[in-house]
Amino acid sequence: MKCPKCHSTLSRKNGHRRGKQCYQCCDCGRQFVEHPISRSYSREVRQLCLKMYLNGMSLRGIERVTEIHHTTIIHWIREAELKLSDLP
Repeated sequence: MKCPKCHSTLSRKNGHRRGKQCYQCCDCGRQFVEHPISRSYSREVRQLCLKMYLNGMSLRGIERVTEIHHTTIIHWIREAELKLSDLP
């Protein structure tokens, strides 16, 4: 097992998470699993939520339609604001 942070091969077992073995790096202390699964929403779903927000739909309304928590949508809106503020 290699640590994803410092790439050290010194690690020890550190319990289970969601049915997978957890490890802890002996050098930097980072906790990780052997084969992590990316659990994110697709780009199309994010864009759909942003379009609904820009068209005046409330965050709770978007949450009811898409079944995505409103705080996640707020995070996406703030991310988009940062990207737009970086443009000249």
